Amino acid sequence: MDKKEILEKNKKQNRSGLDEREQRVYNFSFGLGAVIVGVLCLVFSIYKALHHQAFYEFVTIITAYLCTTFIYQFIKLKNKGYFIAGAGTGLAAAACLVMFFLV
Repeated sequence: MDKKEILEKNKKQNRSGLDEREQRVYNFSFGLGAVIVGVLCLVFSIYKALHHQAFYEFVTIITAYLCTTFIYQFIKLKNKGYFIAGAGTGLAAAACLVMFFLV
């Protein structure tokens, strides 16, 4: 089998049609986007806190994101620590969502 045949076989097995480098770039871009969202939520939360306003919506966004990430990691890696982290952040997200609507 030559190099082109191996690459073609790999692309057929890979449902997304991306090679390994493209997958790394794709995954990194989502991680970077999540960091930016987190930083912006933190900035907006600090601003609202300094002005004595509730900022539950931003905490809900971050904790829901973390919950989703941890639960996905638990499902794929079967590490109980991820489940505990996912459950904790899920509860925090639910509590903040309730507080958002109550305040």
